[in-house]
Amino acid sequence: MDSRRLVVLSVLLFGSLWGLVELGIGEFAYLNDVPRAPILTAFGVLFMVLARAVWSAPGSTLALAAVASVYKVLQHPVWGCKLAAVVLVGAVFEIGFTLYERRASTRTSPARVWPVAALSATLTFVSFVLFGYFAKYVLLNPYWTAPEKLLDYQFVQGPIAALLAVPAAWAGVAAARRLLEAVPSWSRASWVAYRMVAVGSGVAGVAAAIALRY
Repeated sequence: MDSRRLVVLSVLLFGSLWGLVELGIGEFAYLNDVPRAPILTAFGVLFMVLARAVWSAPGSTLALAAVASVYKVLQHPVWGCKLAAVVLVGAVFEIGFTLYERRASTRTSPARVWPVAALSATLTFVSFVLFGYFAKYVLLNPYWTAPEKLLDYQFVQGPIAALLAVPAAWAGVAAARRLLEAVPSWSRASWVAYRMVAVGSGVAGVAAAIALRY
């Protein structure tokens, strides 16, 4: 399988898995009044680090977040702030990973666990701070006009999410390491299975999003 097709399938696979987490865990946390942003972001970090460590294609991390956000569009009602939160964290990680890779002259390597974990924690906190201001001043969402809501999201949930990003990034690096070790020995049947799982995850994401509408 050529590298371009592998990147496309991987974006679909990991983006759909992230989207399914957003739908499933997000819905459960909402119904049980559990702060969900740090938990959902941690899963996002896991998938972004995993994908970036396997294939460091420019724009791939942002594309991953875009795929995950698509499933939120299929929900009803569509909440612009939830959609923007996923895309924004993807954009922040895309910029952060790109700058890191240029400076280190290497991709987000599975061998560099702690630098990637520290970077992920920093980028997570930055994304929470930026999103708070974006939701308040760009989206003009009334929810964020209350100072306590904005500060809680940025400086209470933000640091919690940054802490959760460390084990999430570690898990992403560990999974990437195993995947990279396995890929060279994959047979044609293995690649066909990978393609089917990628497409299946997309279909499952669409089905879950539509099911949660009713």
